[in-house]
Amino acid sequence: MRLFLIASLFSLALAGCSGQSVEKQAKQLGNREFTAQAWQGATQEERGEMLASLLDKHRLVGHPAKEAVALLGKPTGYYEYDENPAYVVGPGTVKSEFGDGYLLVFLTDKASGRITDIRLIPRT
Repeated sequence: MRLFLIASLFSLALAGCSGQSVEKQAKQLGNREFTAQAWQGATQEERGEMLASLLDKHRLVGHPAKEAVALLGKPTGYYEYDENPAYVVGPGTVKSEFGDGYLLVFLTDKASGRITDIRLIPRT
């Protein structure tokens, strides 16, 4: 019983460290309405403000990464591998190893080409 309690507490602690979902993180950046046209002409900061709306309107996990690229345009770059399109969004005051702003990453399964997860780096 004691071992079970310790294991349960450890699991809860790890869950608490995992941080917020990308949707919750995106809401902290703003609530500007997303449209593909607005995204194309938007600044990096305005794109960050559209992120919550984008994620709400377009459930991209499970869809081909090509759909995200068709919707958002050419990626700013790629995260770790060429399969993971990434876009710099949000305020330039945020600093990371990837530059100024958040990196919006569409993690993609190499074999299927489908998005498996969406991340915002660094976490808000």
